[in-house]
Amino acid sequence: MLNVRKLMSVVLALLMAFTSVLAAVPSARAETLTTIDVYIGKTTGTVNGKATTLEQGAVIKNGRTLVPLRFITEAMGARVGWDATARTASITLADNKISLTVDKAVAKVNGYDVQLDAPATILNGRTVVPVRFVAESMGAVTLWNPTQQKVTVQFSVDWLTHKAVVPFWEAMAAALGQSLTDLTKEFNATHPSMDIQLVPMANYNTLQTKTIGAIAAKDPPLIAQAYENWAAQYATGFYLSTFDSYINGANGLSKAEIADFFPAMWNSSKLADGKRYMMPFNKSNVVLYYNKDMLKAAGISHPPTTWQEFADDCVKLTKTDDKGNQTQWGASHTPSVDLWYSLVYAYGGRVLNDTYDRVLFGNSNAAKQATQLFADLYAKKYMHYTTAYGDQTDLGVGKAGMTFGSVAGRTYYEQAAGGKFELGEAPLPAGPAGRATALYGTNIVMFGNAPKYTQRQKDAAWAYIKWFTSPHTQAVWAVQTGYMPARQSSLKDPVLVAAYAANPEKKAGLDQLSDSVLQPPTGGWNDARNKISADLQNIYLGKVTVADGLKKMASDVQAVIHK
Repeated sequence: MLNVRKLMSVVLALLMAFTSVLAAVPSARAETLTTIDVYIGKTTGTVNGKATTLEQGAVIKNGRTLVPLRFITEAMGARVGWDATARTASITLADNKISLTVDKAVAKVNGYDVQLDAPATILNGRTVVPVRFVAESMGAVTLWNPTQQKVTVQFSVDWLTHKAVVPFWEAMAAALGQSLTDLTKEFNATHPSMDIQLVPMANYNTLQTKTIGAIAAKDPPLIAQAYENWAAQYATGFYLSTFDSYINGANGLSKAEIADFFPAMWNSSKLADGKRYMMPFNKSNVVLYYNKDMLKAAGISHPPTTWQEFADDCVKLTKTDDKGNQTQWGASHTPSVDLWYSLVYAYGGRVLNDTYDRVLFGNSNAAKQATQLFADLYAKKYMHYTTAYGDQTDLGVGKAGMTFGSVAGRTYYEQAAGGKFELGEAPLPAGPAGRATALYGTNIVMFGNAPKYTQRQKDAAWAYIKWFTSPHTQAVWAVQTGYMPARQSSLKDPVLVAAYAANPEKKAGLDQLSDSVLQPPTGGWNDARNKISADLQNIYLGKVTVADGLKKMASDVQAVIHK
């Protein structure tokens, strides 16, 4: 197992030893830059500082700035075609083709459908279009100055041939990886001056190990997936940058957009120092998967809503043959730190204090009761102890009625079931203190302080992150992967509305999102998880009592989180 704290110590030593020889920022290529300014409510604008009169003043509709079509496109050197019958404008710049239809909320960019918050419309006989959408689709960048009520568009034809390259290290596999690949291709096609280059890793351990090594070699990726505790470790390596300046910048997020993020996900992107080093990416939580046919046959009308009901249902679902051999378990489960963490909170306990440097569960009655529940079920063979993905196999072959897994793991459970029975998905049961579920999954971090990256590359990375966390993209991501969308307005997107209407149980993770408990955003938590996992195994296998096992676990965790 990787000893992250020792490895990070080596990283820091290397960085401190070589700070005097950090690579110089590469010189910028000479570019011919076009700068366009328009002002809300004014019929004058500027192109490279030269004043010009607009056919129609810029206006704001649905929070988006609309400007005259011909003004913005011709200032960038694009060709414009107009089909009066279809009321459709065709814009061509280099190899990029855009098609917008008046009053239609979907446009076409290089073969991709793009959702518009504010479609093209006609004002005073002039066609006005969303300036940010048109500009970015042609490879430009847009900046907003709220004080002056001014939109600035910057563009260089050189950007189309010399794209801003953004390396993105990720560990999405199978269908999850395909979704990320497809979405990233769409971004690149609809933002032709930018090139997000995915660098897939075999798994999360590989991703973490290689990222730490890249930090030590002064060659980190520009963006990467990272758990909160990873980000806490990376932040000590000097290269990790915060997102606050981007969020509050000229191409940032409005107050309404910030408020649109689910609070639990937005709050999970901060570290213990209160700085926002992360943006939500693939967020999930643990849900209950179950065999509906098996529960019905046992006279169980609905999935358990409390942990006591879960224990009782495990007893009802357990079967033995005439020779006393067990043929069916109530549940199968591979011990999970995330589920144990959720259980402790559901029973009214806590794992660490507010400053993440002291354990609170060693002598906690809540932690003892929560842990004892599973220990007893294992000991009495009402629940089958599995390793790796053995619980999926047990559920799929009809050996177990229930198990637990990530909302993003549904496709794997469906594959295991193979249509042999109806698969159910439900929120976690509630404990004496109510329902609790650990929010987990990774975020995106940016190593924007690495000297090798230009401002154009960093702006492109932010544009991608902003686009990926936008409501429609999040709706598509949720449908394709099972992850929860980060934005509340995604729930109104037709793509997600249709998916949840077809199978309402896929909302199980979202239904318990308000009961989320955030995991410690501190570097020591990575090693602490390994300690908890090992100690849980000993408890659940009956090698130690719950009381003794929790005392050892508390000591083990305290040793790795102590500051």
